[in-house]
Amino acid sequence: MDNTLDCDVCIVGTGAGGGILAYELAKAGLTVISLEQGGQLPADQFKTVSPPGAVKDFGIGPDTVWPSDPHDSLFIHPLFADGATGSTTRPKSGFQHFQILAVDGLQNLWNGVSVRFSDTDLHSWPLDYATLAPHYSAVEQLITVCGTAENLKELPDGEFIEPKPLRPADTLIVQAARGLGDPDSHAIPNRKAINTRAGMTSSCISTGVCTSGCPVGSVYKFSARLLPEIAALPNYELRTHAKALRLMCDAGTQHISGIEYLDTQTGRHGTIRARNFVLAAGAIETPRILFNSADSSNPAGLGNRNDLVGRGLQDNPKVVLSTSLRKLWGKRRDYDIGYGDLLILLSRGKLPNGSSFPFIGHAIHGIADVPHYLGAMKPFPPFVKERLARMMFYSYVTLGLFCAGEPTPGNRVRVGGTMDKYGVRQVQVDFSIPSAAHAQMDAMMAWGRKVLRGASATKLYTTRDNSGTGIHYAGTTPISATPDDGVVDVNLKVHGLDNLFICDGGVIPILPDKHLTLTIMALSHRLGKHIADTVRRDELTAVQVAMAQ
Repeated sequence: MDNTLDCDVCIVGTGAGGGILAYELAKAGLTVISLEQGGQLPADQFKTVSPPGAVKDFGIGPDTVWPSDPHDSLFIHPLFADGATGSTTRPKSGFQHFQILAVDGLQNLWNGVSVRFSDTDLHSWPLDYATLAPHYSAVEQLITVCGTAENLKELPDGEFIEPKPLRPADTLIVQAARGLGDPDSHAIPNRKAINTRAGMTSSCISTGVCTSGCPVGSVYKFSARLLPEIAALPNYELRTHAKALRLMCDAGTQHISGIEYLDTQTGRHGTIRARNFVLAAGAIETPRILFNSADSSNPAGLGNRNDLVGRGLQDNPKVVLSTSLRKLWGKRRDYDIGYGDLLILLSRGKLPNGSSFPFIGHAIHGIADVPHYLGAMKPFPPFVKERLARMMFYSYVTLGLFCAGEPTPGNRVRVGGTMDKYGVRQVQVDFSIPSAAHAQMDAMMAWGRKVLRGASATKLYTTRDNSGTGIHYAGTTPISATPDDGVVDVNLKVHGLDNLFICDGGVIPILPDKHLTLTIMALSHRLGKHIADTVRRDELTAVQVAMAQ
């Protein structure tokens, strides 16, 4: 073993891809260093997330503002990086980039939705569903996914524990979906990385929402589930407040020898030398690192000789519909509120030209901090609003529906002209809504209206968007069989480089309608096996050569 190396593998990022990979490699006995540009959140970070029923005023307070946007709560949170610390300047208009600079990354506020891609979803990949299936299964058991087997070709079944029982609002949505008489429309229990088993410290305590952070670690994230198993191992190190700056490629070679990072607390620079490097920082942050690693041999950045890094940025077009269900007015809660979105919705949207497309979504029945469903009732005096709030409090439902992204060359991440607060160059995002997305959002909206009206909807509050608020960023470092068509190969190794891998949403070439997180984790699990086997093989070869001499 080369004693000048700091580790076998250096991983940048501790989110969906980086967490699983660190665990697999450390457990396999490799020396691993994880770099995370933020710190680890306090154990009580989300202690204020209380189970429903703790608030007795139904959200009516002296400072309650009418109306409030029922969809803002997902995108306003102090953990999201600002324009001074993140990869982008986060302009108010244009593409919205959400990033959490802390251990676990975006999984600190992850909703837990964990669905498999189908063979159809993988049709443009150099690997198929059968190749990924065992890795899906392994990850589902690691992160504990609840759900039910449904035998739907478009949504492969997995390794599930029991989900939470459906609630009255869910039953109304299921009945409305069935009432469409459409064989393509389904409403089934959601598949989420949540521990629904009782009697454990991480058992779900039914806060009614997961996107505000889980107070007990029931929703999977690296620090809550896997990090405790490897944190004390002598072959693993988690180095926090370490902002990756650039990778260093040995002159005249295809070999990455080190990575330079900035200690954001001390301002000092450090270097880690490793056998292998993995960027798992996200589909926008990873291109930033590759661009900033430019040298005389790679003037456009590492892995970018074909100018494909950053191109084809995608996010899922989405529509959101919120309403109060009249059939639930005046009902009291005698059921487990659970984790908010207990249903997955699937269907096919019909386009004006007669074609159709798949879409997926979820039905959310939570208890709002502020009763935004009264926003249209401004003329009413406060005491009337309070009575209405009590009557409607458990009747609120939101549908979030997503369709596939579209890789458009003009939608890209590129070198920016701004620096963050540490003097590190940021990236610029160019993004416009693909023409097909408008018609698809129209079709999803029409389907959602039918379902909600069938479930006794009252006033509908609707929004639509395709500017980053899906937070399913993909396509910027796509997987491909040949260097001409993408950035990484079937084993996620960067084309043209010996020992640099990428494992985040950027490797997904075409983003299907489905949430991408479980697929990133399955790819990470597969990559862990590949790197471990490669390191062992190289070590064995070195021993054999030494013995032969």
